[in-house]
Amino acid sequence: MKKALVLFAHPFSKKSRVNRTIMDSLRGLDNVHVHDLYEEYPYFHIKVDREQELLLEHDLVVWQHPFYWFSMPPLLKLWCDEVLRRDFAYGPDGSRLQGKDFLLSLTTGGLADPGNSQLNIEPFLAPYQQTVKVCGMNWQTPLVMHSTGNATHEEILMHSEKVRQTLLMYCGCP
Repeated sequence: MKKALVLFAHPFSKKSRVNRTIMDSLRGLDNVHVHDLYEEYPYFHIKVDREQELLLEHDLVVWQHPFYWFSMPPLLKLWCDEVLRRDFAYGPDGSRLQGKDFLLSLTTGGLADPGNSQLNIEPFLAPYQQTVKVCGMNWQTPLVMHSTGNATHEEILMHSEKVRQTLLMYCGCP
């Protein structure tokens, strides 16, 4: 069976209806490790060695976060800068993540919601895709829930189940 690491980054997760629901549906699943970065590093002091160990222990890396101003929350950006180092994630001696799978799971809402403004989200994913490419990982089709501010409880549960089923299928769990 394969193992998935879910890196959850939401600075206000207790106020989030959607991301909190998604995380609650993933906690406790076999072979799925949910890692809440804001809970783990409230002062942004990332333990690089520990994070790199977690990456090496899993086959699939998932970034779950709200889409803030067409990008990731600041702690996840810092995590990238600190953890995805040369000679670990890329560079002449940096092949440790090659062949791993990567899944981006986003929620959008508010004024910068591409779903609200009829914009295609795909162009905004280029920095993510390039990061995954540089690390030699395999880009999986992202899971995106748009317009979360207007989402009904049923829509939130349906999307949460979609994320959950995607991870269960990947891990080969019944």
